[in-house]
Amino acid sequence: MGMKSKYDKLMRWAKIWVAQFGAVKNRRCEQGSNAVLIIKLDAIGDFLIWLDSAKEFRKLYPDKRLVLLCNTLNVEIAEATGYFDSIKSLNIKKFESDSSYRKSQLEKLSEEQYDLIIQTVYSRTIHMDIIAAAVPAYSKVGLQADESRSDLSRYITFKANRKKFDRVYDTLYPVSTDWLMEVKRNGELIRALGYTDFQTGIPFFNETDAKEKIPEGDYYVLFPGSSSVKKMWNTERFAGVADYIYKKTGWVGYVCGGMDEKHLYADLMAAKQPETKVVDYFGRTTLLELAEVIRHAKLVVSNDTSGIHFAAVTDTPAVCISGEYHFGRFLPYDCDKEFNDSHSPMYICHADMPCKRCVNGKITKECSSCVDRTGRYLCIDKITVEQVNAMIDKILKN
Repeated sequence: MGMKSKYDKLMRWAKIWVAQFGAVKNRRCEQGSNAVLIIKLDAIGDFLIWLDSAKEFRKLYPDKRLVLLCNTLNVEIAEATGYFDSIKSLNIKKFESDSSYRKSQLEKLSEEQYDLIIQTVYSRTIHMDIIAAAVPAYSKVGLQADESRSDLSRYITFKANRKKFDRVYDTLYPVSTDWLMEVKRNGELIRALGYTDFQTGIPFFNETDAKEKIPEGDYYVLFPGSSSVKKMWNTERFAGVADYIYKKTGWVGYVCGGMDEKHLYADLMAAKQPETKVVDYFGRTTLLELAEVIRHAKLVVSNDTSGIHFAAVTDTPAVCISGEYHFGRFLPYDCDKEFNDSHSPMYICHADMPCKRCVNGKITKECSSCVDRTGRYLCIDKITVEQVNAMIDKILKN
């Protein structure tokens, strides 16, 4: 699809969603429910990053009933934290694509009443604003929204309709104009809500009893998939890393990801050395089981995907193959509290190119050519097996 046709498609999408927004009444109610609705509809990785701030809502509202509205993908994790009194969920992909599902869910949500709605997402989308509008509340608050081009469809839609969407909220708290790691961005909201002394730290997910899938013996975990093919390192290079780890340690590699990524296991098997031992774990764990598999691993090697954030919240040594497109926002981890030696290392392997943070502009012609040729961003394609292995050596020395 050419750039013009892609842009035209996004514009059509934008008009549809603006019309959907216009059909939803911004519902209000009187105080008295004693409940706060916290909206966090991001995918898994973003939700894990948010855990550092999520634990603070109880301190902010000790006498309120805390209700979380999250992506269905994250229900298990949310329940295991114990941070919330009640959890509601939406299948976000279905909400965006299925009008009957969207209508039924909005009707259910409109039957609720809250003293306060907190929209937690910085890069919020129209459907998040539609949900905030549909739920009756005495007050609705959030952050001033991301104005970058990191999500082109959101950028196009918001560009001409910003004030309309913003009117859903009584207060939109100002944010720093600096490029912040998401842990720090989440912390801005907690401080704006009243916990002014809050200092962000590396998020942590407590150990659970979901240990049935933990392998015996010493092992490591590979995540060769990603939410976007453009962010995926060549599977043959993952095989090279697996060969290196096996030769150095004799450890077995457990290859994880969703069932829709299972074909990557066959690619890995075809590219690795015959003696290198790897096990197919695609789609074989729940999220809680996956967290425990990662927690007990010797190390994790991953693309920029939820696997690397599981490594962070379970305090597992990790190496991430990361691009430059939004470098510094989701990786590497950065927080207000200083890192200490007690936390396991996480090394971010990237190409260190001058076009860093291209989500705020345009990709270069050279990168566009690389995407056409390989399917990957140039900054991903430039990372070598030797670079990743060098970072693995740093972990092994510890």
